[in-house]
Amino acid sequence: MGLTTVLNVAKRIKETLRLYVNEQEARILTHIREFAAIGLVLSLALVVPCATGQTFTLSPLTGFNHPVMEALLYNPPAAEVTLTYPYKHEPKSVKLLPTLVLDGKGLPEGNGTLTVRIEDRDKLLFEGGIKVSVESGGMLVQKLTFPDKYPDATRVSYVLTYANGAVIRGSVPLRWSRFRGEVRYKDGGWRSTFIFLHPELWLPGFYVPVMKDGHFDALVPSRIYSMVNVSGTGYGYDSLERWAWDYDLTRDREDVFTIGRTELYSIQAFDIKGGPPTIFVIFRPTALSRVLRFGVLPNPNGNGAISNAAKERMEAAMKKSPTAIGPELRAKDVEVWLDGRQQKIVQFNKVPEYDGGNVWQVQYLLQFYPDRSPRPFVWHEIKLEVRSKETLHGKEIIDFGQGSVGFYRQ
Repeated sequence: MGLTTVLNVAKRIKETLRLYVNEQEARILTHIREFAAIGLVLSLALVVPCATGQTFTLSPLTGFNHPVMEALLYNPPAAEVTLTYPYKHEPKSVKLLPTLVLDGKGLPEGNGTLTVRIEDRDKLLFEGGIKVSVESGGMLVQKLTFPDKYPDATRVSYVLTYANGAVIRGSVPLRWSRFRGEVRYKDGGWRSTFIFLHPELWLPGFYVPVMKDGHFDALVPSRIYSMVNVSGTGYGYDSLERWAWDYDLTRDREDVFTIGRTELYSIQAFDIKGGPPTIFVIFRPTALSRVLRFGVLPNPNGNGAISNAAKERMEAAMKKSPTAIGPELRAKDVEVWLDGRQQKIVQFNKVPEYDGGNVWQVQYLLQFYPDRSPRPFVWHEIKLEVRSKETLHGKEIIDFGQGSVGFYRQ
């Protein structure tokens, strides 16, 4: 074989490989577009990678492979609310300030200064700087409050300058979802009520006021919220709280929350990896009637805290039984819905929860086989309602509780 022939063969091989690579790239891009269209890339927050300046979204399964910053700007619908109490207590005024929450991931370790600019396109609305520290790739969540609202803001630009001179800069588009609905009390009464949205567990969040007629309506930063806490001034006195976990506010949403005498804490939902569509839900209920047996009443600050003596009595009982403050439930006492459709509970188990110091609480694990298999890569919602028959001061009472959790199937 001559040299010319060899070169021609090599050229054809190279061209074939180039066409193959182009074809594979085209197929990959087609699949990405198809998956994005059905919601595979589900946005937690619209962010901008600092290194490239390109916009992208994060699914809850995506690892942070380069620096990203999340910026959540909340303009509350009211400047101040007044809370009244169902027991002897002075009314309390709460001021609501516009708030910016900043969270950085995938950042280099070290200390530095974060300069933040709130902008309306090219118009500067606010500029300020704060000291920050980055550990394990994450920046401690920062919360800034302002005297004025910024309803026209479209983005947040930032510059993170490290002590060693390194600089990371970027810009985050802002977006909001309309969050509205109604809060009801199971007994038909009313207490001053409010809603806390927490982007991450117990980290800084947003206060959504609830009007006296039970309705609420606010534009809130779009994302999946780790938890939504619906509570009122009757907490620990004649009601507890209504919790929503992994709550999807990447879209406009209208909801109805019902508060009763039982709260459903730490609800989690999961399925069988690579198996049938069976869904497991585990939750920790607390019944107010059982708590009040220990003489617990709200303290003078009106925050539902308990006296030391009552706490000691309660903890002593919780060392003896996981249901000292948690209700005894069976499957017939629990109802479950998936995306608004009631489901049949096929298995129901009590699980003692160890809290350290020989203290126990109770969790319940239920299973249901959904009537429609949940679509993957889409946020669904599971809602629970429980009822338990309790005795308080010699009287029989039904304690009701409602809660919900988002469910994301891989």
